[in-house]
Parts: sequence; structure tokens; C-alpha cells
Amino acid sequence: MKYFVLLCDGMADYRIPQLDDRTIIEYANIPNMDYLAKNGSCGKIHTVPEGMYPGSDICNLSVFGYDPRKYYTGRSPLEAASKGIDLDDNDMSFRCNIVTYSENYSRMKDFSGEHVSQETADNIIKRLNREFKSEGFEFYSGVGYRNLMIVRNCDYNLTSTPPHDIMGKNISEYLPVGRGADKLMAVMKRANEIIAEMESENANGIWLWGEGRKPIMDLFQKLYGVSGSVVAAVDLIKGIGKYAGLDVINVPGATGFIDTNFEGKAQYAVKSLENKDYVFVHVEAPDEAGHMGSIEEKVNAVENIDKIMLPVIMNGLDNFDNFRILLTPDHPTPISLKTHVADPVPAIIYGSNVKKDENVSYSEFITPSFDINDGYKIADYFINKSII
Repeated sequence: MKYFVLLCDGMADYRIPQLDDRTIIEYANIPNMDYLAKNGSCGKIHTVPEGMYPGSDICNLSVFGYDPRKYYTGRSPLEAASKGIDLDDNDMSFRCNIVTYSENYSRMKDFSGEHVSQETADNIIKRLNREFKSEGFEFYSGVGYRNLMIVRNCDYNLTSTPPHDIMGKNISEYLPVGRGADKLMAVMKRANEIIAEMESENANGIWLWGEGRKPIMDLFQKLYGVSGSVVAAVDLIKGIGKYAGLDVINVPGATGFIDTNFEGKAQYAVKSLENKDYVFVHVEAPDEAGHMGSIEEKVNAVENIDKIMLPVIMNGLDNFDNFRILLTPDHPTPISLKTHVADPVPAIIYGSNVKKDENVSYSEFITPSFDINDGYKIADYFINKSII
């Protein structure tokens, strides 16, 4: 049996007045998703354990089959693993977003530096590393605005806020709090001054968040008995894959944005199943559009998944005797809120030993024939159960 997970980050949404009170999924032209729903089994997955934040880290861990209550130690250590950065037990990692503040640095104007280019982001991170490394703060480049800062041998115990949660808001209410927060804010202040002096497109500062320490995770093959791979652009998903012992496949042109290489990601993923049992494909584009509050871009992202990726995936899987597809968001990113919510997500399972249910199309309003309350149990259900 071959198992294909297509994770459409942030794809679920709320009804939108401009779309005649339809959601993005309902409005988009998605004949292939509708086909899977009509001929498969649809259900709900509660990817966010009670009391936890609906971040992509927690939600993707759940869909991978890892209980966040057991395995989660923070977002950025997973991203650090993707970059091959070793963390000791007393080290702490932070996500370092390159951002755009309002003119007086009082509001978060854009969490991505208005999608700063890779070249400019790399130049900023190199400059910050030169300035701060001797003081124990190490900066590492990632994908675009998504970068990392490592603090070695520290006793910090603090909390922070994701910048995509505070778009347009006054930052004073959302600065880090706790032991070590003053040091973090001092780094941010100096970094902002340095970036303001550089040619950095529309970016003018950094925001530190997503703190965490090195996690310990069981291997995916040990938990579920199958070998596998991960296809993703963003370091978070690659890091989960590395800790899980899955092969991480890098696809040319995969950007983690709306201009990503949709076709290439599907092709590389299908190819990986020639010598693996399982592949997890992560597509960031719908989430990015949701954070932007762009109806048009989110519709385009969903339609590109349907018309570009799914034909490649479905045709490729037809070459195997037995296969299953799990298509699901990790969380909703509603256009109206521009951030994540913890609502359960609509999922489709299609393929071998999967009996079709009463649904004839795909949306947030499917009639569920399964309901996974502990979201991480979806992996066992998908891989090991006869869904008949």
C-alpha cells in the first residue's frame, strides 16, 4: 500500500460575503477535490489539542501522527533541524521573521517584510550575524522572511506572539514576556536600527517568536510501520520530517508562497513512492493568502492545487496496485481574521479499502463519516484501518 498525504495549509475558511456567503473551497473550481470527496470518505480532524495554540507546528505534528502534548517543545527547534543546526539541551531557538513596521515602529504592518526577496533576506541575516554572534546570538537564513536565531546556553523562560497574529495592531501589547524577554527586545531594537540603514526593500525590522528547545521524537517508521518522505518548501515541515526519520525532498522552485512549483512538488512526491511507502506533501500557499487577507490569491492557490497537483498525483498513484490519499488542511486561516483558528478541518480519504460515503463534493460542510477528536490519531486511522 502507498500512502499520500496532501496537506493544504490554512485552506479551510469561513463564509465570505464577497463570495455570496460561500467559503473559499465552496467558491473555487475544484473538480478533482470534489471527485475524491464523492468517491471517498470525508470526515473531520481536530488538529489542535485543547488549550494549545493553532499554529502550523502543532497542527502539522497532529496530521503527521505525533501527539503535540507529548512531542511539542516549540516551533523553531523543528525549523532548526531542517537547517542542520544542532541544539544542546540548554540552547534555545527562535523564529526570526523579517517584518515591516509602521513608520514609528508602533504597529505590525506586515509579518513578512511585504514578502522580502531571498537575496535581501540573506543580506539582512548575514549582517545581523556579524553584529550579534560574539554576544551569543546566532542568526541563520531560511526561506524568504522565515529565518532563525539561536541563543546558546541560556536560562530563558518566556512567551512570545506570532507576528501574523498582530497585523495592523500596536505591538506594545504583544512583546515577549518572561525571563530573558528584556534581552530579546534589546536584540530586536538594535536589529531594527541596523536594517533601517540597509537597502532592504520594504522590510525595516525583525520579530522574534516561536521559542523552543530541542525535542525528542520517535521515528515515524517505528510508530506506523512504513518508510516515508516529506516534500515541503518551509523549514518547519522539513524539520518535523528530519526528527521523524523521513527523507526530506527538496524541489526546485518550491517557495512556500503562491508562486511555488505546484507541479514539481507533486511529481517529486509521486516519484518518491517508487521506493517508499508514504509521502507527506505540504503546500503553504493557501495559508499565506489567508494571512494576506487576499480572497483572489487564496482562490488561486486552492485552484492550483486542484488543477495542477491533483492530476499528477492521481495519475501517478494509478501505477500502484493499492494506494490511499489523505487530503486535508492543518487548520483554517480565515480571510476575515488573517490568522489561524482551532476549528476542526474537513478531510478526505480516498483509495484502496475506502468506501465512499454520502458526500458528493468537498467543503468545510461535509457530512463526516469519521471524526478524529485526538487529531494525531488520523495517521493510524489513515494507514492501518479499513475504512469500509
